[in-house]
Amino acid sequence: MTIAAQPRLLVVDDADLIRTCLGHALAASGYTVETAATCAEALRAVEATNPGIVVLDLRLPDGSGIDLLPKLHAIDPDLVVVMVTAFGEISTAVEAVKAGAHDFLEKPIELDTLRLVISRALETRQLREQIAALREQHRWRFANVEIIGRSERMQEVMSMVEKVADAESTVLIEGESGTGKELVAKAIHARSYRRDNPFVEINCTALPENLVESELFGHERGAFTDARERKKGMVELAHTGTLFLDELGDMPLGTQAKLLRFLEDAYIRRVGGTKDIPVDVRVVVATHRDLEHMVELGTFRSDLYFRLNVFPILIPPLRERPEDIAPLASYFVDKLWRDMRRTRPVTLEESAITALEGYDWPGNVRQLKNLLERVMIIEETSEIKAEHLPRDLGRTRMSHAEGDRLMVLPTEGVRLEDVERALIEQALHRTAGNVTAAAAMLGLTRDTLRYRLDRHGLDKVRRPPG
Repeated sequence: MTIAAQPRLLVVDDADLIRTCLGHALAASGYTVETAATCAEALRAVEATNPGIVVLDLRLPDGSGIDLLPKLHAIDPDLVVVMVTAFGEISTAVEAVKAGAHDFLEKPIELDTLRLVISRALETRQLREQIAALREQHRWRFANVEIIGRSERMQEVMSMVEKVADAESTVLIEGESGTGKELVAKAIHARSYRRDNPFVEINCTALPENLVESELFGHERGAFTDARERKKGMVELAHTGTLFLDELGDMPLGTQAKLLRFLEDAYIRRVGGTKDIPVDVRVVVATHRDLEHMVELGTFRSDLYFRLNVFPILIPPLRERPEDIAPLASYFVDKLWRDMRRTRPVTLEESAITALEGYDWPGNVRQLKNLLERVMIIEETSEIKAEHLPRDLGRTRMSHAEGDRLMVLPTEGVRLEDVERALIEQALHRTAGNVTAAAAMLGLTRDTLRYRLDRHGLDKVRRPPG
């Protein structure tokens, strides 16, 4: 659900005087206010009026506000609830926050405090909606496969997936570990006409060298000591579907020759067999290694490399596309809180996004996901802030020599996004508003700087006089 243009609030309290006073005070502050006196009335009001925030008394005639929380979130998972408790019920209020309340206030309520809490709660709700919209805008769906990214380079990757999906050409996916090569392979399969047939994945690194050939092509009974019965290999099991060979650079040279023969002839021969078996598969391979360099070293067959390198797709590392970090992080956080069966949504504060975008991510998307999962296991907050993230995320992309010249952190602290904005403004001033030159000065790509300009509201920067 989305909030109406004019913020709409629901005040739920069984005391007529409190309900009326709060309603009038909030209406005078510019809000559209609805009121309810019971749990039943509150449920009907949420369904009928779609409020952005509910101010909810803990104790009501027909039930507890804590028990009402999951019912309200069942109607609107993004609903922000501020719980109101009597003096001395702090432990119960903390329980309410764990159950899904955004915040709590003690009676008697100070109107200025209430207005501040509601203002912040609205910001949280709006941030959730912006992140949800961002995630939908920069998501590609291929059947049950989802790929997230807003950068120009990931848009190019997905364009290539669309173009090659229905072709029969072999696809070589290259990229560092953790960039999402397997996901791209699954997207190609899901988009192809083979989508309803098997997708068989083989991790060449995980196969024992003495069993690689048997696992790939199968074996006949008695082919070797433990071959007590005939077994189909993974290639044969992928018949009519897609065969995905992950980390192909780790395949032994001897097996590479047999793979090349299969790619050329579309036949396999089981270990210990004498019969050629035709197999109809689409082959997609992936590697984090530099196959061309391996060919030069003699550790990878040149003929196999040229046979595989029909349609290469390079997935850029996350450090080269930081504009993808925000939608990826919000996607993971949204998925994680649901998988962990949390009772309320979890969002990322702007300071956390800035910190995540400032890190190099040597482990790429996999590292980002694992870090956020760890944070959500440790922290029970509904809003992840920079302070919840590991300290090593404070490292910058600059060299150690440049790092010695960085500003000293003030004793009172500083907002990271303010520092980033100030540096961008300085770079634009020094380059007379030239975005390309400013990006080079900041060690960013032009597209990345444009993304950050937009985020900081600096997309219309004036050139300085003279």
